Amino acid sequence: MQFNIRLPKKLVYDMEFIAQNLNISRNDWLKVKIAELISKEIEKTKLNIMETAEGRFILGMIAAEDFKEIMGFKPTKEMIEERQRQISLSKRGKLSAKKYILDIAKKVDTIGR
Repeated sequence: MQFNIRLPKKLVYDMEFIAQNLNISRNDWLKVKIAELISKEIEKTKLNIMETAEGRFILGMIAAEDFKEIMGFKPTKEMIEERQRQISLSKRGKLSAKKYILDIAKKVDTIGR
């Protein structure tokens, strides 16, 4: 891959200083640094994508098939177990909230009589 880039003069002078003191060409030094930055960014982005897909699967937002399509592998046994636990907690939470609202509605209804 090749690309052209304009750099400020001060940056070019600083790169030249570093390259001369390391006894390498400015272009070689720049290639290595760009590759290092890209590699780090790729790893961070991949980790973010993986964490997002895992979280969405566990919360029941995507199916196992969608997870496999995104990640290239099936959800682990631990992820499936955590998903079932989260769904169970969510159902209990919804039932508790519904019961709470119905209790309040009954109290309001009895006060209004």
